[in-house]
Amino acid sequence: MKKYPFILLLAAFLMFLAGSCKKETPPDDDNTDITTNHGVFIVNEGNFQWSNASVTFYDFANGNYVENIFQQVNNRPLGDVAQSICIYNGLAYIVVNNSNKIEVVNLSNFASTAVISGLVSPRYFLPVSAAKAYVTDLYSNSISIIDLNTNAKTGEIMCKGSTEEMVLHDQTVFVTNTRKDKIYLINTMTDEITDSIQVGFASNSLQLDKNGKLWVMCAGDQTNSINASLYQVDVQQKVVEQSFQLGTPLNIWDKMRMNTTKDTIYYLCNGVYRMPVADTVLPDETFIQQGSSLFHGLAVNPLNNNIFVADAVDYVQKGRVNYYDANGTLLGTINTGIIPVDFYFY
Repeated sequence: MKKYPFILLLAAFLMFLAGSCKKETPPDDDNTDITTNHGVFIVNEGNFQWSNASVTFYDFANGNYVENIFQQVNNRPLGDVAQSICIYNGLAYIVVNNSNKIEVVNLSNFASTAVISGLVSPRYFLPVSAAKAYVTDLYSNSISIIDLNTNAKTGEIMCKGSTEEMVLHDQTVFVTNTRKDKIYLINTMTDEITDSIQVGFASNSLQLDKNGKLWVMCAGDQTNSINASLYQVDVQQKVVEQSFQLGTPLNIWDKMRMNTTKDTIYYLCNGVYRMPVADTVLPDETFIQQGSSLFHGLAVNPLNNNIFVADAVDYVQKGRVNYYDANGTLLGTINTGIIPVDFYFY
């Protein structure tokens, strides 16, 4: 991940908010300038229909964290159910699912610069060129096309079901669908679905490994007793090379992520599991035990391969994020807003 010029002004912003900042550990007074360090933005869903979604910023250097940056800067709530965040060209695109919008903020000060509207129930945002992005949707049976110059919806790609995460490979977007047993391929030049690949039911996350293979996680379905599954797909031949049954249905937020070297996947399945992409069988043991926590989000820090696991606690009070080293040793805990779900590292 690149560091953006916004870090200078964000550091000033953090100093301005120092009175309201809480600290996980005492700060290092000689190392408070995050321009030479790194941090993470954590998206918090908030309670459904309470309009208390938020974004937490955490500074790795000194343990400072700022809650609800958007509202503090813009003097208004972020909205109802923040789903995900994407950072592109110095702007953060915060997808706010139940408010039917995407908030666009300038990373130099986190001030709102635009609101992308006309969406039904957006989930994930993916730039596919310098001027265009796609947005998946829970209910609209379509993928929205966004003009990045005007921040306006300009069209739709019809796709029945509920579309979730996407990944761009060359000029093709692979998109998941949580109500189908297929992933779909979109030609970004024509904005048309050109093909599909059959996988497990309710695909929800995608990762490309070091060999150019596409890994797909499918949540299954509790009502119809369809178990979750993992698939390895050859993107050139568009065929499944390996499939693995996880033995239980999962939730839509039980995602899969890849480490920096793209040789190991991590996935949520009533705990965190770790699996090298070269393996041909599923891991026998849980890598990080869930215990009494309610795991609701997963990420791997590309800077050091630390694993971040979001804990929704009870889906009512504020949550937390535990982070671990590559050996699974707990390193620390970050206090967050209500129901942490998505991450962006810089």
